[in-house]
Amino acid sequence: MTKTNFLEAMKNINANRPLISVQDIVTFIDKGNKYLKMFPDEMTEEKEMEVLQGIVLSPDYQRTYRATIKEESSIIESLLINIPIPEIFLVISGKNDIQIRHVMDGQHRLNAIYRYINNKFALKGLEILGSDPVYVNKKFSELDKKDKIKILGSHLSVLEFESFEDPEIEIELFKRYNRNTKPLEMQEIEMATYFSETSKYLSGFINNLIENNTLIEKILSEDTYSEEDRNLATKKDNLYKIYNITKARNDKQKNHQELCVILSILENGLQEGIRDGMTASKNFLKTKSITYKNNGDENINFLQNEFNSFNNFLLQLSQKVELPFSTHMLGEEKGKQSKFLMGLAIIVTSVYYYFQVDLESEELLNEIKEIISLSPIADLSYKASSTNMKNVMLYLFRNNKIHEKPFNALTFKTSKLEEIQAFIERNETNIEQLL
Repeated sequence: MTKTNFLEAMKNINANRPLISVQDIVTFIDKGNKYLKMFPDEMTEEKEMEVLQGIVLSPDYQRTYRATIKEESSIIESLLINIPIPEIFLVISGKNDIQIRHVMDGQHRLNAIYRYINNKFALKGLEILGSDPVYVNKKFSELDKKDKIKILGSHLSVLEFESFEDPEIEIELFKRYNRNTKPLEMQEIEMATYFSETSKYLSGFINNLIENNTLIEKILSEDTYSEEDRNLATKKDNLYKIYNITKARNDKQKNHQELCVILSILENGLQEGIRDGMTASKNFLKTKSITYKNNGDENINFLQNEFNSFNNFLLQLSQKVELPFSTHMLGEEKGKQSKFLMGLAIIVTSVYYYFQVDLESEELLNEIKEIISLSPIADLSYKASSTNMKNVMLYLFRNNKIHEKPFNALTFKTSKLEEIQAFIERNETNIEQLL
């Protein structure tokens, strides 16, 4: 979209302002939660009706929820005494019939209301109702009937935007309207606006690893669980470590960003114009979001299958080196260790994309390490970004011709040769033919 078209589109944004009861808001959020757990191939007409107009309210798409009980209680107090709640901004995510909506602004307000209706906290620190025993330390189920009806019957003002054809319009509006006390990271803004089935799938994958991590120690230590359960727990625990899933990194959407880069390579290989992981992630998310908004095919079944196979590949590597994306792959056994290097992840994923891999070969790890040694990340004289995909391509295939090396565990996919040649020819002048 040109700048002129973008500015014109900004002047013609379609929106409406319905009043929605708290009771309906809670129902819509329940539908949104159900939708997040569904895979595309599960979306029958009957299932679509079950999630119709759902609201996606999840910390995966905005800054992780950090409100205090007192702050949440203040919102509930406002409902009880008729103080208007600030307007909620929703965006219809795509042109599909089910009209799933996600939250542009108001996540904390909706989260507080939803949590209270579901008895997740008791009222504390009320500034106007004070220490009234009718309300203090009371969960929703403990309120008088008239107060329950008061809350559920309250109406929230909602500004609901129709789906934007260009996600950049939503990015601009999100920056303008978002009222978080702390500025959002760019990846968090992109996560909130570049919504797609692919993005939802990745968030589900990360959340599944996080949720299972809390159960793994119990499963592995108790005899009541089957051998199959213990094997599955071990596998998920290994992936949790390989991808360096931590609360701090997940709060900033680092895990999601890194997985977007990996999936972009699994789908398209090394790409031009990708100078760093942030650019790779944004391009991938934006492309999938536009496809989603236009009811197109996101190629998600292929991506899921490739990602599952890739994870099996990583698990095989982890039997010899626990963290395949760590500095251990560079042979650095001393000094500060990094558990996850995006530059390494790009190279390892590229190996999987351009080569057939023999998982049973004893040479697999050594041959991957050899390829890493021929990449920018191992070149001490290299000063540019190790995540620049053009440079990775030139190092591996033009300078070092890894596709011609006599590997045992790795077999170059000849179908990728034309793709590589074209890439190099577009990015280099006056060079010899690759072959």
